[in-house]
Amino acid sequence: MKKTLLFLLLAVGSSTAAFSQARPGGSQSSVDYTGGGVTESRNTGFGIKGGYNFNTLRGDDISGIERQSRSDLHGGFYGQFGLNEFSSVQAELLYSRQGFEANTGVGAGASARQRYRMDYFMLPVMYVGNFTENLSFHVGPQVSLLTNIRRDEKTLDISANGFNSLDYGAVGGLEARVGPARLGARYNLSLGKLFEDGNSQTGIINPSFSNSKLYNSLVQVYVGIGFTQ
Repeated sequence: MKKTLLFLLLAVGSSTAAFSQARPGGSQSSVDYTGGGVTESRNTGFGIKGGYNFNTLRGDDISGIERQSRSDLHGGFYGQFGLNEFSSVQAELLYSRQGFEANTGVGAGASARQRYRMDYFMLPVMYVGNFTENLSFHVGPQVSLLTNIRRDEKTLDISANGFNSLDYGAVGGLEARVGPARLGARYNLSLGKLFEDGNSQTGIINPSFSNSKLYNSLVQVYVGIGFTQ
């Protein structure tokens, strides 16, 4: 519950801070960047986006673990707040379904591979810089909240099975615009361990995963539709 409240506070605070930077004193509009002149800006607006995840696990803390990626979908909303014609701040709220396959079992099932599906809410807050009118780079921090996890077809308790519900890290990528449409690719570098300190209370996850140096490693490709203010 504490991690959920922290995530929600970060989401509200980040969006408010970004909007305040874009409109200092509440006087700057989406078309006023030039000292009084009216210039239509493509750096302020909002929209929807969605795409595909390519997820795997990063880290070599557990010797001999067999693991591979499990890909799925993501989608959500974004708001972009222009600072000038080159720079802007973009905040997003995304639902991301990702996962992995690994031999995490104990006892007789220790060598069998299990399939995991993880559902996250992600909050990236990024600086956006325009290389050209239609091409930009995105970079910034991100926090993610794990809301659901399934092993094969069974839903697992996140905390009781030793998973971290709060993740954090950094994102970076490129985006191209064609009219109101956006096409981009992004890498998500997770710095929060997948498993927290303390063994699984259920006996489902092998104790060797406790506090192991295993992290999500995620590439996202997406399309979006933007709406200017």
